[in-house]
Amino acid sequence: MVEQPAHTRYVASSILASAIASEPVMLPNRVALAISLHRIFEPGERVVIAVSGGPDSLALLSVLREIAPVLPLHLTVAHFDHGWRADSVADRDFVAELSAKWGYDFHTARAAADTPHNENAARTARYAFLRDTATASKSTAIALGHSQDDQVETLLLHLLRGSGSRGLSAMRRRDGDLARPMLDIPRRDIEAYLARLHLLPRRDPTNDDPRFTRNRLRQQVLPAIDAFDAAARELLARTADILGEEDRFLEQQVAGLPSGLAHDREAFAKLPPAIQRRVVRQLVPDAGFLEVEAMRRATGFNPVGTDQPASSPPASPSAHIAVTTCTCDPASFKARDQVGHLDADLVRLPLEVATRKPGDRMRPLGLSQPKRLQDILVDAHVPRHLRDNLPVVSDREEIVWIPGVTVAENKRVTAATRRQLHLEIERR
Repeated sequence: MVEQPAHTRYVASSILASAIASEPVMLPNRVALAISLHRIFEPGERVVIAVSGGPDSLALLSVLREIAPVLPLHLTVAHFDHGWRADSVADRDFVAELSAKWGYDFHTARAAADTPHNENAARTARYAFLRDTATASKSTAIALGHSQDDQVETLLLHLLRGSGSRGLSAMRRRDGDLARPMLDIPRRDIEAYLARLHLLPRRDPTNDDPRFTRNRLRQQVLPAIDAFDAAARELLARTADILGEEDRFLEQQVAGLPSGLAHDREAFAKLPPAIQRRVVRQLVPDAGFLEVEAMRRATGFNPVGTDQPASSPPASPSAHIAVTTCTCDPASFKARDQVGHLDADLVRLPLEVATRKPGDRMRPLGLSQPKRLQDILVDAHVPRHLRDNLPVVSDREEIVWIPGVTVAENKRVTAATRRQLHLEIERR
């Protein structure tokens, strides 16, 4: 599915949607408009609707049912029971009865008993079931009930995790087989729509459980943002939309590059850093930021797992350390930060940047005795192919900092520290 350019969508949606946004009962019109503007579905498409029984998915099912006369779709209802609650079977029965009442095929499954009770595992199991249902029903789309509030939460979560433009573009209205026709609808309008039709959704208490990161953000961060600007959620959702357009543009740029370019050192070095990172992630999809940066800056870039012949480990990129004094708040420090902070009165200058050598040892933060550098890097989950290239910073006495890994216990900033050194690695 190809969406219209952002500026075209904003003008059209702001003119048409503003005329009907004040009436929750007109929510189906707004969803139909979004489907048309963004080409989320094709008429007659076979669609699996993921219905938990909660407000968002219940509203989605009702809306697609209402707009069927103008947008005919072949709908199949799917419900996945994670088995986290003793009464979750009641959710399944609620969705099954509603599906039968409205005349839709119903598919359900329950998570395996050994599925871990965390958000990632639950999502993986749920999407696997939905795609199995799509295959069984010959559907080409899976409709999800994500709202504008979900989009904002996703954007903020990714921002706090340090994501790049792909993560900050958050969710797309149509992303392969996944469709989100209510991504422009605030949750308050969904609740008003259900109340107007006297549809009573199921309420999952785990959505209020502060052990889950998204719930804490919803309960603590978003109210503060709302107090700052009542229009903040709408503006943040718009930001995600704009970033999505830019992300798609970068994807197109990478898709047009010659194959094997990552292994042409001279050609790869001429690419802008934003494109270099995309090329690396295309070849090593699970690489974290540190891995991506090390691989794109390394001479002789040769990502593990590609079909290129293996070569010797790349030499360390030329680097030096920038040292300044600062009065930073120690409460904000993390051992694995990309900047280092040390007690200036304990460090024995000058500082030098090198790479690890056989037998290197260091007393890392929190330990009472030195430890082999090899073991420190293994414990920090630094990939094997990056260890020989990692900068190691030493003063005249010992290793004091490994960027992104740890600082020396002997030189750390404490409550007694009077002067701090702020360290950053710079590439020549």
